[in-house]
Amino acid sequence: MPKKNEILLFSSFLLVSFLTQAQPKIMKYENLKHLPEIVQFMDEKSQESFYEIYAPQFVTNIFVEEIIYPNWVKDWDNKDELLAQIESKDLMEPINTMMRNADMNLLTPEEIADETGYYYVAISFAIKPLPKFKGTFKQNSVNIFLIPYQDDKGESQVKIMFPRYAFLGHFYQLKNAELLDINSKDEIDQQYLEKISEAVEIICNEFKITTEKNQGRFVENIKEDPEKLIEEFIEITHAKDFQDKKTIEEFKKYAKMIREKPEKYLKLLIKEDYADEDTEIDEKDFYYQLLKEFLLTYDDDWKMDHEALSEYISEEIGQDFKITYEETLQKPEVVAQKLEKESEYTLLNVDSQMDSYSFFLCKKGEKTKILNLAKKLHFPIEDY
Repeated sequence: MPKKNEILLFSSFLLVSFLTQAQPKIMKYENLKHLPEIVQFMDEKSQESFYEIYAPQFVTNIFVEEIIYPNWVKDWDNKDELLAQIESKDLMEPINTMMRNADMNLLTPEEIADETGYYYVAISFAIKPLPKFKGTFKQNSVNIFLIPYQDDKGESQVKIMFPRYAFLGHFYQLKNAELLDINSKDEIDQQYLEKISEAVEIICNEFKITTEKNQGRFVENIKEDPEKLIEEFIEITHAKDFQDKKTIEEFKKYAKMIREKPEKYLKLLIKEDYADEDTEIDEKDFYYQLLKEFLLTYDDDWKMDHEALSEYISEEIGQDFKITYEETLQKPEVVAQKLEKESEYTLLNVDSQMDSYSFFLCKKGEKTKILNLAKKLHFPIEDY
């Protein structure tokens, strides 16, 4: 792949030929004014093209990635299938749609052929679902694309684009991205804008960008030893009460292998007939399968067998507990809320990335610690 500085011929702060009207200078969410500085950091100062930034206040960490399109996607094995799903004829259709929606000029086929590409920075993270959804945002995944350009005064600006349905994949996000209305009066939009503003502050701290809040005083995120974090996870989940020493040692070994050498772990799965030769590396799925076996989860589909789930919980907590379909309407958060009211326990889930559940129980007072450890270890564990 060409070096970054060689192919950003039109990118970042050289977009003089793409002059468009700047975003409003006065914004309710003042932190968003630092977005051009984030793009500038990624383009000019960073040695990395991808960052995962620890964000304990969100469901996931914050992911920041600079993208040069179509270079970033042209070697994807499944790109034709993904394009077919959104009824796009080629790689350029999704990005051209977003650029038109951003009121940006399009690159010519000759520029694309010369290894030039569209440059933008993607920021994504997830939050707990809001009580109700309406207006701009429809789900708990927050994705924004920052398109850099220079305004007619020569100042660096960004167009902030967002997709309505973030879970449908990157091509879909590009094709359905719209300009973010930072002056939206919608209550739900405003709550999400507050979350984006909060994420900007966290990113600025990581990139050492001065804001009104940090005043140039940055908090270092200490890189913790994953081996120690694994030990803490084993202790707080009380795995030693239901797993033998050999199983615990294997869990630590395989968790380390997934973290450091996922390709080696995949070969092991293939050798043991748990995967076939066409299986792709998917760390979330690897961790899901490992955690599911290690934590002895209760597995169910989205409909939930309420009688069986009630029996499982009753046995685990040592007291009678019953939940019915009429109570839950198939919402696991209702189960967790009732369990917390009636006992010292709560319900967690190992996320399968599908319409199914792998539940396990923990003490209410230990929930936050388990979730924080899971986030640091990239374990797909979620609460309700």
